[in-house]
Amino acid sequence: MAASPDSASAPLADRLSVLFRLAVGGIFLVSGLAKIADPVRFLLTLREFQLLPGVLESFLAVYLPWLEFLLGLCVVLGILHRTSVLMIACLNGFFIVAIGSVMARGIVVDCGCFGLLADVLHLPDMADGKAIIRNVVLMGMCLYVFRSEALTWTVEGYIARLRLRDRS
Repeated sequence: MAASPDSASAPLADRLSVLFRLAVGGIFLVSGLAKIADPVRFLLTLREFQLLPGVLESFLAVYLPWLEFLLGLCVVLGILHRTSVLMIACLNGFFIVAIGSVMARGIVVDCGCFGLLADVLHLPDMADGKAIIRNVVLMGMCLYVFRSEALTWTVEGYIARLRLRDRS
C-alpha cells in the first residue's frame, strides 16, 4: 500500500516546508489579530516611523493587519499558500526597509509587529537589528515554502487527492 503524502514517510524537505509554513502563517495570523484588536495603537506606531503621509498611515493601520491575518490564514490552511508566502516575504522586505530607515535616522520606536500582544507576553518588539534579523529569517522561511512543491497538510493537497481519487 502506497503511503499518502500526509503520512510520516514524507521526505524531510516536505516536513520542513510544513513546519515553516505553519510557523510563518501562525506568526502572521497572530500578529494580524493583535493589530486588528487595537488599530489606534498600530496607527500611533506607524506615525512614529515617520515614513508615510497621514492618509496612508490611516489606511495601513486599518487594512495591513487584515492582510496579515488573511495571508497567515491562507498559509496555515494551505489555500494559495505559495502565493501567500511570497506576499508575506514581500511584506517582510518592506518591514526590513522601514526598520532600517528608523535605525538609520536614529529613531527609537516599537516596531508594532505584535501590537498589544507584545506587552502582554513581554515579547521583544523594538525596531532594531534583532527585528531585521527576525524578518530576514521569516523571509527565508517564506522563500523555502514558495520553492517547495509540497502539498502536505494543505487544502490544495486535499483537493488534488480528491480529484485523483475521483478519476480512478
